Amino acid sequence: MRRSDATKQALLRAARDEFARYGLAGARVDRIAEAAGVNKERIYGLFGSKDKLFDVILLEAMREFREVVEPMADTEPGAYVGKLFDYHRHNPQLLRLLLWEALHRGADVHDIDGWHAEHHVRTFDPAQAQFDVDSGRAGRLLLALCGLANWSHAVPQTTQLLLGAAAAQDKDATREFMMEFARAALHRDAPADEGRAPLPEAGLIKDLTRDDMSVVDQAAHRLRDARAAAESARTELADALRTAHAAGASANQLSRQVSGILSRPVVLRLLAPPTSDLPSTMPNPLRPVDGHHRQ
Repeated sequence: MRRSDATKQALLRAARDEFARYGLAGARVDRIAEAAGVNKERIYGLFGSKDKLFDVILLEAMREFREVVEPMADTEPGAYVGKLFDYHRHNPQLLRLLLWEALHRGADVHDIDGWHAEHHVRTFDPAQAQFDVDSGRAGRLLLALCGLANWSHAVPQTTQLLLGAAAAQDKDATREFMMEFARAALHRDAPADEGRAPLPEAGLIKDLTRDDMSVVDQAAHRLRDARAAAESARTELADALRTAHAAGASANQLSRQVSGILSRPVVLRLLAPPTSDLPSTMPNPLRPVDGHHRQ
């Protein structure tokens, strides 16, 4: 790396720290120069002014951010929120820079070399396709997801006020809640490879905000979701019993493990080898019959 390049990189690192700590108005060029080990005249020679240096820092931070959170199409809503949450948790400078910019410049969006417009186009189209929403809702949906991921990092004092000191420190629990909230709001189940059961409340938020659904419709919809989740759990339990039995667990041992859920005869029927002459319509021993579990 040439000396001039090394000097510029040192100035950028020092400037990012300074602006993230003090904002555009409070940052001092002489502190940046001292931290970078150069004369402050070099800053004006390379960047022109403190405002232009701030623009360079903000644009650099936003480009790094995009490299981390993209490609969006590879994630579902919960995973997308989790990815954003992790980024801001481990890279707090970007949010601080954005907050300082908002305080200094207000509601007027300062587009740096057309980057904001380009960013909007590159983000909007994949978001519309990924989340299966119309063009009028894609932007607001992204705003909501970003808010879930960002807000607790942006205002830690509010987070502590609402959660208490101990809970506010449990960032993993906050992250998990925000991910599940995003999935429920968009009526999406967790990815199968996470080993997670479908959320029984998935769709609740979306359903409650739909004008065309009555209270009965909403309750019926949630009951269908709950039954689907229960059916999935029954199938999973049957598979687990057969796997454990094949690995050497006895039927008696397995019956004791599921005592209170399944009777011993039901366990034996599940573990019995398939018989070719049984009718194909034989009922599932785990399925409820007339409102009661078959036991």
